[in-house]
Amino acid sequence: MKYSNNISTNIIRDDSKEIDYVVTPNTKEIFDRIFVNNFGANKSFSLIGNYGTGKSTFLWALEKNLNKEKIFFNNLDSELQEVIGYDFIKTIGENNSLLETLSKELKVKGGVGNSKLIDALEKRRLKAFKKGRGLVLLLDEFGKFLEHASLEKSTDELFLIQQISEWANNDSNETYFIITLHQNFASYGKNLSNQDKLEWEKIKGRFVELTFNEPVEQLIYFASKKLQEFLIPSSLQSSFTDLIKLIQSSSLVSHNKIINEDLSNALYPLDWLSSNVLVNSLQRYGQNERSLFSFLNDDTDFSIKKLKKDFYAVSNVYDYLLNSLATEINSGDNPHRAQWLTTFRALERAELVFDENYSIASEVIKTIGLVNIFSKTGGCFNENFIIQYFNLTRSFDVSFILKKLETSGIIRFYKHSNKINFLEGTDLDLEQELIRVNKEINPDFSIANEIRNLVELPVMLVKRYSFETGTRRFFEYRIFEDFNQVTNAGGVLDGYINLVFDNIKTSELLNKSKSNPSNIFVQYKNSSQIRNEVLMILKYNKLLQEHQQDINALKLLNQERRFHLQQLENLVINKLFNNDKNIWINDGKKKSIQSKHKLYEWLTNICYKIYKKTPKFNNELINKQFLSTPINTARKHLIRALLSNEHTEDLGFDSQKFPPQKAIYISLLKQSGIHQKNNELGYFELDRPSDDSHLIELWDESERFLKSSLSNKRNLSEFYELLSSPPYKLKKGFIDFWIPVFLIAKKEDFALFHLNGGFVPFITEDTIDLIHKKPHDFLIKSYDVTGLKVNLLESYKELVQIGDAGIHGTQSTFLSIFGNFLKFQRGLKKYSLKTNKLSTQAIKLREAIAASKDPEDALFNLFPSALGFHSLAIKEDLEVLGTFTNHIQDAVREIRNSYNELLNRIEQQIISSFYCSAKDFSIYKSEIISKTLDIDSSILGKSQNIFYKRLVSPLDDRTSWIKSVADVALGGKSIDELLDEEEPLLMSNIKDLSLGLIKASKIHNFNSTSNDEKLISFGFFRENGEFVDDTAIVKSKVSKEFSTLKKELTNTLGSLDKQKRKELLAELLLKEMNI
Repeated sequence: MKYSNNISTNIIRDDSKEIDYVVTPNTKEIFDRIFVNNFGANKSFSLIGNYGTGKSTFLWALEKNLNKEKIFFNNLDSELQEVIGYDFIKTIGENNSLLETLSKELKVKGGVGNSKLIDALEKRRLKAFKKGRGLVLLLDEFGKFLEHASLEKSTDELFLIQQISEWANNDSNETYFIITLHQNFASYGKNLSNQDKLEWEKIKGRFVELTFNEPVEQLIYFASKKLQEFLIPSSLQSSFTDLIKLIQSSSLVSHNKIINEDLSNALYPLDWLSSNVLVNSLQRYGQNERSLFSFLNDDTDFSIKKLKKDFYAVSNVYDYLLNSLATEINSGDNPHRAQWLTTFRALERAELVFDENYSIASEVIKTIGLVNIFSKTGGCFNENFIIQYFNLTRSFDVSFILKKLETSGIIRFYKHSNKINFLEGTDLDLEQELIRVNKEINPDFSIANEIRNLVELPVMLVKRYSFETGTRRFFEYRIFEDFNQVTNAGGVLDGYINLVFDNIKTSELLNKSKSNPSNIFVQYKNSSQIRNEVLMILKYNKLLQEHQQDINALKLLNQERRFHLQQLENLVINKLFNNDKNIWINDGKKKSIQSKHKLYEWLTNICYKIYKKTPKFNNELINKQFLSTPINTARKHLIRALLSNEHTEDLGFDSQKFPPQKAIYISLLKQSGIHQKNNELGYFELDRPSDDSHLIELWDESERFLKSSLSNKRNLSEFYELLSSPPYKLKKGFIDFWIPVFLIAKKEDFALFHLNGGFVPFITEDTIDLIHKKPHDFLIKSYDVTGLKVNLLESYKELVQIGDAGIHGTQSTFLSIFGNFLKFQRGLKKYSLKTNKLSTQAIKLREAIAASKDPEDALFNLFPSALGFHSLAIKEDLEVLGTFTNHIQDAVREIRNSYNELLNRIEQQIISSFYCSAKDFSIYKSEIISKTLDIDSSILGKSQNIFYKRLVSPLDDRTSWIKSVADVALGGKSIDELLDEEEPLLMSNIKDLSLGLIKASKIHNFNSTSNDEKLISFGFFRENGEFVDDTAIVKSKVSKEFSTLKKELTNTLGSLDKQKRKELLAELLLKEMNI
């Protein structure tokens, strides 16, 4: 592969330039994310990466790829059929207004403004569209526009960025908006006010952020091409090869598939360690003018071009950085400043120690300083490595220098980091002290107790389950002591991972886990290693107590203690995995857990098993265990709105404002369908969630709890406990919203009682607040008001009395009861809404319900008047009220049963038409089937065929069967819409169709058994209306004499007209039948 020596790409200047671009996995992934795997609506992207990481060159290659000049990343032929290529609008950031820069680029004439600029962009898009091309807007170095906007505090600029993004994000257009930044979007506005920062955050949300920092190895690969002018002298080839092997074996730098012998040789005079330190440090401290490629082209005294030694080693990098980036290194913002200062002091101390060889000693110190800052964690940087490194790069044995630096208290080897580093003065002999203090430690310490004190056991978020349901589930690690402590999880925790260090029988754990499904048990099999680490920490604890006056010793001891503490945490937590000896147990079964990923999968499955009825509800504001103070305040605002504005759209919230209570209302009540418009009544109400809502099962469970209090009062705390326990185990914050909402929605279906205060007539804001604080102080008793039963009418009576005294929130009660009448009416079949086969009172009540508009007028005037009662008499006379109750129940029952009565009449007609002896559905249906058993349906006429198939269908539901049969007899019209005038016709049709099938059955039976004879049936009505029928057998084979006679009669009849023929044949047939 080849890469050009291009130091800095300019997407406008280098448009026609040939650049040997090197594609990396990172750049291909970014390209595919934008153009191949972009399944969302967002087509605005910000590429964020440090200076010198190739963002501009990527944009250059992106344009070439999209227009198929050269395929670098992906050939989009198969993915994009709509366009044949792309037009580009390109600009490079400058300290100027974005509006002015883009307007100039787009040649916008006259006074410029946001709308004119968007119009210009749209014109360019349409122009491209007509050519079958898409449009890409590239803004490189976009941070300069943001810096200008921040300096000027220009909200207009932010709004323009938002408008451009919205224009590009139109999914019906093939448009893309791509910008490059050197840091996070919001970082450019860090000096703004909090309010302005919020605006910047909003704009940031318009873009998909893609990280562009290339791997260090890739940048080194780029750099190697610039170093081709340096050739390795043949005399150094062997040393350089050994140097490569040394660095690779140390694991001080990362190695991947890009590394090979050719690349390693191409780095000369750098080596893998010095090049890694160089690239990492320039990424950390460098600015645009101090990028990696600037270094490669530098010709100052400390540059690679002025190298006077065989290798540009780590110490050379140190000199270059200190002389080129002194300001950045000494800055208070430099996270490595302390290490640099320690290195400076070590160099000063070394001057006092070394009369000779200070130059090489200083190189050793510089190397130690940079390697500890920029090398890979966990790599080996010990005495042997340093000696070999200097032997190979400087041809000098530094073993005595290292010894002198160590005895002078300047350096030491740290086990916790596996590296030699600086030590600022202590005479503590650590190895001897550890041997000495070992005798003072009690060897019989409890591992479990010590781990409990030493290791902060984590709480695991079950990520997939939490993401999919919106309810965050947490499993806590804890130290197992005995079986008495094992309980199912509660509160904020949803499960436990019990770490078992003691010798407990596996069979006992398996048995205990069956009754505690939210508990996982892990039996450790590496307890000896854990014990050794605990012992080391106890030793360091003892030494720390003894050396309180030695500051440097304390620093060393604390570092070493932290190392062993990390080792212990690693053994206890991380080594749970990748260890097939540890035994994992849950719900009476063993499980093999080889990785943390497998554990997460297992925890997800456990959660879905235990908390299988948890609804999906994604709202982080309330779906949590503990609500914040603002959200608790929002809860009160929402409850207040529900109580006062239930029948108003959006509970009366301002459409232009979005306080937290409105956001909660939208996700909890509006989107779920709980707060919905009653189109019949013209107002909003709280009701059962829509069928596609994830909250419907929770609503049904809440209703079941309510219905369970029909016979006996139940404590409201039981409701809270029900929802707090499996299989729901809702978060407390969600319950604190759900229960008040449900109680307000169902307030007409129950009575509320306080343990001390008795009946609570109204649910108010104060009532809800008291329930929230002490739910155990309240009892609930449900009343079944569906179908307008006696309980509802008793509530009706109570409402009249309350209405006399004043308002007291009775309007919502009127609406609720009135709504039940309308629901009753809407549930009726069209037949029941129109039939007059009812009593006069039932008809008038039905008409009153249909005609009513005002709830109060309907309940207290129209309905009583329809039944012949005076509203005042009902209010004042309890006896009259009782009579009214009976009458309205009778009328409602009659209306409701009118359709059933129709079915009963139809059923009777079917039974009589087929001369059935039984009245029971299953029996008389069997009789009908037996009477029509010989029918060949293929011979029947269309109506008879359908009627027959409905009769013998496998439907075993009486109502459905009767309806299906009757619908055929009515000519295909549903009997739900039957008019009274059509009922006689329906009954007649059923009788006729039935008779036809009975006759057909006999005929089919006869004909199927005879080869030369056919049975026919015919009938007449007498003058008195009596029906007379008879049968005749027609033979296909007759005698010669009969055939002659038949021919003569046919000829004679043929001479008559049609009417005469009918008269003659009818007269002959009537005489034959004695009519």
